[in-house]
Amino acid sequence: MISLEQIRYFMEIVRYGSLNKAAEHLYVSQPSLSKQLRSLEKSLECELLKRTYDGVEPTPQGKYFYEQICGILDDLDYVIDQVRHFTEVRQLHIGGLANLVSYFLPQYMDKLKANGRNQVIVDTRLSNEELVDGIKNGIFDMALLSNAEPQQNIAVIPLMTEPLYVVFPVTHPLNTQKEINFIDIVMNERLILYKDPCTIRASIRKQCNRMKVTSNIVLELDLTESLISYVNQGDGITILPSIVAKSIQSPSIAVREISQIPIFREISIAMKKENVSSFLPLFSNPPALS
Repeated sequence: MISLEQIRYFMEIVRYGSLNKAAEHLYVSQPSLSKQLRSLEKSLECELLKRTYDGVEPTPQGKYFYEQICGILDDLDYVIDQVRHFTEVRQLHIGGLANLVSYFLPQYMDKLKANGRNQVIVDTRLSNEELVDGIKNGIFDMALLSNAEPQQNIAVIPLMTEPLYVVFPVTHPLNTQKEINFIDIVMNERLILYKDPCTIRASIRKQCNRMKVTSNIVLELDLTESLISYVNQGDGITILPSIVAKSIQSPSIAVREISQIPIFREISIAMKKENVSSFLPLFSNPPALS
């Protein structure tokens, strides 16, 4: 008989492309995971995975099974959680970096509120460290992090990776260039950036250090709106995550992808490990980002 646990284990193996990595993520032993996989394959009477040089990959049957079951599991998790807490009104305390709370979190709010069964309370912090401490101390149930480091006792689960964009006035010469190079930006432009501590700033600094160049930072600000305002005045240009940059509506502001030497950031959700099965489905299947 096929169990839900066997299916979940198979899904994680495919996602990670490795039995060892999937076992670490699921907090089970690799032999136990292999045993569950063999039982699932026996029940389905076919081989679902094949070994490769780098790990494992799905067979044609395995790929079909994965694609068909993926969305069903997300919906099942959500329904189970909603039934379990159907008569309760619980408070969900969510922390996040300011730009994630403003530009990333809203797409999930309807699902988080669960038709009024959840009261969602949102607060911001300046750094990943403060947010992780908030989870450890019971201040937050979940927290949205940027470029987060793994944590020993907290589950940090990637949700998406997005590129950083360069933002400048439409009259700026960059707007006439077919491609934009990161090294040209940091060596030749006046930069207006988020104030430290900031993971976006850290990504820019890391890339500069790798290329052994020094950026010309003329202004450091806390708020995205302030960055855009000073850029609009012609005081410099800025670098923002794509979901932030694409939300800018001003016709006098240009938003362009850095096509050469691009920089990315990873958005993750953090929570206590025992809460993963309850909270993670709330962040599944978001509306497509424009």
